[in-house]
Amino acid sequence: MPKVIDVQEKRREILAAAAATFARHGYSGTNLQRVAVAAGMGKSSLYHYFPTRDALFDALVQDLLRREEAAFDELAAAPGPASERLEALMTAILDLTGEWLKAGPLLVECLRDPRGRRAVQQALRRIRTALATLIKDGQRRGDFRGGNADALATVVLGCFDGVLLQGLLQPDLARRAGVATELRKLVRAGLSSGGKR
Repeated sequence: MPKVIDVQEKRREILAAAAATFARHGYSGTNLQRVAVAAGMGKSSLYHYFPTRDALFDALVQDLLRREEAAFDELAAAPGPASERLEALMTAILDLTGEWLKAGPLLVECLRDPRGRRAVQQALRRIRTALATLIKDGQRRGDFRGGNADALATVVLGCFDGVLLQGLLQPDLARRAGVATELRKLVRAGLSSGGKR
């Protein structure tokens, strides 16, 4: 009887192996053979899932962006106080820091390509929109201070992206004790209504 393969699970395994391979060798140093070895499969089997390195790279970037968007969308739409949802969102983002630090070089490569740059721009636009929706809800409830919610969302994301960028350039910085704590305090203080309703 032929072995039944869970196609979605296999794709996830290949993408995980590809992320590690691209991060280690860069885009130009990664080929399908290297990814196949990292995934524990033959190159011809890999072709069934991803026919080219570009297709694999595009799928990897889309997967990373989709997961981040899903976290923002889910928490923006969840019930409960906006301040609690913001706390959950910060936890989710900080939990992804290690993964994003590994994937960061991939996103830098992606930004060099016009298609990749558009994909990242579109994802960031959707993420900012979800965060702005959360902020507007907090403003309506009096949890967050007034102000332009879209601009506040851009600044909050800038804080997180700034920490990630520094972590890409100096990996020990993002992992230092206190960075996550201070980032949380900064975001809370920046959105705080100061008790005014």
